[in-house]
Amino acid sequence: MSRQWLIVIGIVAALALGTWKLVISAPPSIQLGVTAPDFTATDLATGKPVSLYQKYHGQVTLVNIWATWCAPCREEIPAMDSLYVALKDKGFHIVGVSVDEGNDDVVKQFAKEYHISFDVLHDQPGNIKSTYQTTGVPESFLIDKRGRIVRMVPRAHPWNSVESRHLVETLLAETPS
Repeated sequence: MSRQWLIVIGIVAALALGTWKLVISAPPSIQLGVTAPDFTATDLATGKPVSLYQKYHGQVTLVNIWATWCAPCREEIPAMDSLYVALKDKGFHIVGVSVDEGNDDVVKQFAKEYHISFDVLHDQPGNIKSTYQTTGVPESFLIDKRGRIVRMVPRAHPWNSVESRHLVETLLAETPS
């Protein structure tokens, strides 16, 4: 066999191995019905890292990925807070994960200005964006008691609507199997 063919076979084998490695190591696709991936971010109430699984496992939780500079996020937050206040005593949680690149103080000031009563986390490096395969902000993921994604919203949403409240109340009433 000629030297050229050995080089070609070597290149093809290397490309096949590289492709196989990418496919094997690719994160699972984020879609309805899959288990929500875990993530860790700084809890601005405590200043300590917290993970989704550690703090919210087994709870109906809305994960909202947002930023202080995002106009649609600013419009959406009051509706989310309204839904949270109405249903928190029934076990509903909202986790607002800021992906601002600035320090925690910027996000804390924003939360104070908007009177946010739900949990605010800060993911300064923005790792959650790749974990949840987001395309922008805001993006929201409603997670049931089993940890599955039951609703994905890739834009601002009227979370205090009758439809959203009914969906959350239905999830809260379910018994995990």
